[in-house]
Amino acid sequence: MNEEWKGKAEHGLFQIKRPEKWKFLFLALFLFLFILWITYADFHSSLRFSKQPGYYDAPFSLQIQGGGQYRIFYTLDGSKPTQESIPYEGEIYLEDASNHENVYSARTDTSTAFYTELVEQYSSENPGYTVPDYKVDKCNIVRACAFDQSGNCVDSITGSYFIGFSEKAAYNGLWTVSLITDPDNLFGFENGIYVTGKVFEEYKKLLPDENTPLRGSWWWWTGNYSERGKEAEREANIEIRRPDRSLVLAEECGIRVQGNGSRGKLPKSLSVYARREYSGSDEFSADIFGIGDESHKFVLFSGADDSEYKLKDYMVNTMEAGLDFCTMDFLPAALFLDGEFWGVYYITESYHSDYFADHYGVSQDEVIVVKEELVTEGKEEEAQLYLDMREYIAGNDMAQAQNFEKAQTLMDMGSYIDYYAAQIFIGRSGDWPKKNEGAWRTRSIVSGSEYADGRWRWLLYDVNSGGLSTVEEDTLAYVLEADSVFASLIQNTGFKERFAERLLYMADEVYSPQKVDAFIDSYLGTLMEPLCLSNLRFNGRDLRTEKTENAERIRAFLKERPVYIEQMIANHMGPEYLE
Repeated sequence: MNEEWKGKAEHGLFQIKRPEKWKFLFLALFLFLFILWITYADFHSSLRFSKQPGYYDAPFSLQIQGGGQYRIFYTLDGSKPTQESIPYEGEIYLEDASNHENVYSARTDTSTAFYTELVEQYSSENPGYTVPDYKVDKCNIVRACAFDQSGNCVDSITGSYFIGFSEKAAYNGLWTVSLITDPDNLFGFENGIYVTGKVFEEYKKLLPDENTPLRGSWWWWTGNYSERGKEAEREANIEIRRPDRSLVLAEECGIRVQGNGSRGKLPKSLSVYARREYSGSDEFSADIFGIGDESHKFVLFSGADDSEYKLKDYMVNTMEAGLDFCTMDFLPAALFLDGEFWGVYYITESYHSDYFADHYGVSQDEVIVVKEELVTEGKEEEAQLYLDMREYIAGNDMAQAQNFEKAQTLMDMGSYIDYYAAQIFIGRSGDWPKKNEGAWRTRSIVSGSEYADGRWRWLLYDVNSGGLSTVEEDTLAYVLEADSVFASLIQNTGFKERFAERLLYMADEVYSPQKVDAFIDSYLGTLMEPLCLSNLRFNGRDLRTEKTENAERIRAFLKERPVYIEQMIANHMGPEYLE
């Protein structure tokens, strides 16, 4: 550098232009993030199906997309994929799976009734369950997992595909439920919750002993399906579709067998739970019942003791909805269990604490529910609150105004009257009242709240084993003798007047001939063909004629019942209460 330029440089008269350091850093960071994004997208892209799960008319090839460089394995039998499952190599051909051989519906360990020699030796009857001698309708169940080099499943996907069902008109008008779980969760000898399994193998050793409880009732014999509580819950995936086949819900859940004696029968009811450990939430992501909020639990109800006709609970809950006690919504559905048709069920609400929060605006943490004098929601010792209420009313003269006023602080009298009037009208007896009777209240009293007032209110459930049969039965006389609380309350003139009024209201409004005809006609029109499939699946006969006869008997019962209700009122309360 000559002296002139050197001097200018020393005195800052000019500067040499250099790229600024931060620009290099920004460019390097951008390139790093871009490469990272490309790598992440390549290796961590979520699995997805090339066609959404649902209904399709014709066979097609399904692709599993995403997964990057991970290896993908899949199953078609409901089992959770492992690296020993089928490797995904390009596409999966799906057709009407109804042509496949029966697997789960061919099992004979789903009820002790299949142990015919033991039933004939120790029990009084046999229902004659059969396994299908034909190929039942099926859907395709596709489960896939992407595995990293360490053998960890980094992403999974599940879907149900119903192909060719446009030709199967029996399912029209029904909701669809596809319940998917590892078959061992349902049918495994050790852990399967739908089979007799290991538990029955031990129990049947007790049958020769004539002192074995309930030995004469095969449906009460103990099996794996008798187990209760969280230990008897299994992880599953559930998909629910409306009758128009639009998707309502698709997520992970927990399932348990539900019921009492019906656990030993076929088909079995199942409780379905939302849990954080399965789906990340304690509530389902859809408002299934259109109540304005999501549920924590619902039930896939088989009909229990009315499983062949599935009419009583459905009809009574539907027609008594709107009265001053709890009822459940019933959505008729076809259930597919690990891809195989498992009969007609109802998606129903459950009297879990969130039911009362959703319907009555009370805090879930404040709900106490008692069924058959045992707590099902709340603390075990809180059953005493219910027993104290009953004891006070039964033990005090309700004709005295001050005693009746106290009773009204313990129970919602309108709820009690509506509940008992409705059940007496339909002729419930035998296993009701007290048994199959339930009530709820809040633990605390919240000022200004209509329902958080600490008073007992009633709830309807398990109508399937009684009622709607003997039209002339004097159910009012039966309840007066069987229930000391009712017998005490009816001594109060105001109660008696209101009760007679509501009994007559059941005949004139709730079960009017027009409403009865509309319901029965709709039931026969919508459910006749599905129920024929359901009965063929479990009983080997479609029972078409029997279903019609049963529905017509109930129609006749409800139309003829008002005459006998008036006789009961006149005989036990006085003819003046008919006016």
